[in-house]
Amino acid sequence: MKAMSGLTARLRIEPLRVGHAAMMFPVLADPRLYEYAPDTSRASVAELISRFAQLAAGPPADAGEVWLNWVLITHDNGVPVGTLQATLMADGRAWVGYSLVPAAWGQGLASEACAWLLAELPRRHGVREILASVDVRNAKSIALLERSGFECFGTEAAELNGEPTTDHLYRIACAP
Repeated sequence: MKAMSGLTARLRIEPLRVGHAAMMFPVLADPRLYEYAPDTSRASVAELISRFAQLAAGPPADAGEVWLNWVLITHDNGVPVGTLQATLMADGRAWVGYSLVPAAWGQGLASEACAWLLAELPRRHGVREILASVDVRNAKSIALLERSGFECFGTEAAELNGEPTTDHLYRIACAP
């Protein structure tokens, strides 16, 4: 199953492919993107190519998951501003994530991308419930999820950069 393309008022949402690596390398190099995310920037375009190849190949055959990954590009100037992810589970749930370049923070682009995803996952993939986890210190992401209609249903212990932390768990039910 491949990721579908999409358009919003200000974004072109393209399925992630290895060819995006060179364009995305400077976007994903900003260390602020990883302050609350369990990932790190890649040291070179070659490392990012390798990571994108892994994501494009999908999960191991026995994982029972489908990985969907996108690149977010603005319509007006063709600038890449972030990524969007969904992991589809066999039970009809999906875990989602997003990352937006700091220069685009506060402009509503993450909300726009998430609204597209919340509409597309149930319509195209039959997803019944969408889940997200977010570090309890990530106020901007918490606000985005809550504005988007997610409800917090608990917390769980997590680790970030080798340090213990806590994540809020969010969910939203999808209309049948």
